[in-house]
Amino acid sequence: MIHNDSKLGRRIALLRKEKGYTQEKVGDLLKVTPQAISKWEQGNALPDTLLLPPLARLFGVSIDYLLTGESLAGKAGPYDGEYRKENFYWGIQPSELAGQIIDILQGDTANKRLLDIGSGEGRDAIYFAKCGLQVDALELSAPGVEKIKRYSRLSGYAVNVIHADMIGYDLAEEYDVIYSHGSLQFLPPAERRKHFDKYKQYTKTGGLNAHLIFVEKPFIKLAPDWERNEFFFSSGDLAGYYHDWEILRCGEEIIDCDSAGIPHRHAVNCILARKI
Repeated sequence: MIHNDSKLGRRIALLRKEKGYTQEKVGDLLKVTPQAISKWEQGNALPDTLLLPPLARLFGVSIDYLLTGESLAGKAGPYDGEYRKENFYWGIQPSELAGQIIDILQGDTANKRLLDIGSGEGRDAIYFAKCGLQVDALELSAPGVEKIKRYSRLSGYAVNVIHADMIGYDLAEEYDVIYSHGSLQFLPPAERRKHFDKYKQYTKTGGLNAHLIFVEKPFIKLAPDWERNEFFFSSGDLAGYYHDWEILRCGEEIIDCDSAGIPHRHAVNCILARKI
């Protein structure tokens, strides 16, 4: 149950103004009246719990942050230090997997929505927006969020940045594409099945899921920037999660990497699958 707290109303008003939205605009997007928005902001009423996921997504925050204003306070992302630097840690060239998605769509991107999970500094999110997709870029790191926004302004391509942790993030609407590139290793193994089921559930029929994950191999040394809260996948995991979809691509390879300034290798598994 949501407690009647005037702080929630003030937070809704502040987030709305930060986005540059009027009460009428928010009401239109949520399919409620502007008077309802006004009552929330004045602390005279509360939004229905079913409206919390779309309201949080509209403002680019987590539901916890919407309710408390504190959920991400002090919660650092693993690359915060790198993302604060002027240069782009991951570069700005889109990934090969991102390009493959665009090739499959064959220019049919109008009114299609994509969720980029663990967007980092936004290299793929901006590329997808440039190709005509409506992009939600989900990122935990506060410096990463600011980097995506800056890159978006510089490039002239708009993305909706969501400052939230992928773990437990509630999807509210269906997407045409759900995508991740080297971020899902932060999902604890016990949480993975639930998250992949959610990604599949919130993908439109005919839509795509595409992921690049890190696979444990005994002959590959641990990367120098590997974090304690990162967990390898095993070969075959992705194919198992998408056994009931049309798998367009699924394969493993060894790639070279120089993140952290130290050359090393990764074993990765990519999948590109279509919901049938």
